[in-house]
Amino acid sequence: MRPILDVRELPAPEPMIHILEAVTTLFPGETLRVRHNRTPHLLYPRLHERGLAVETEILPDGDVLLVIRRPE
Repeated sequence: MRPILDVRELPAPEPMIHILEAVTTLFPGETLRVRHNRTPHLLYPRLHERGLAVETEILPDGDVLLVIRRPE
């Protein structure tokens, strides 16, 4: 399993750049988990354009966990 990509401390637009770069390495059926400090609304269309699915969970501390999956 891949470690969680933590982009909480990065200034915009670096979180999006890092996430979009990381998803290029996903194999079919593989997931990338990302910890973010907010819901990245501008990222969702870019993930969907690439055929990726994403689930969003708001954590108890207010951070956001993204689970990005490349379908099989």
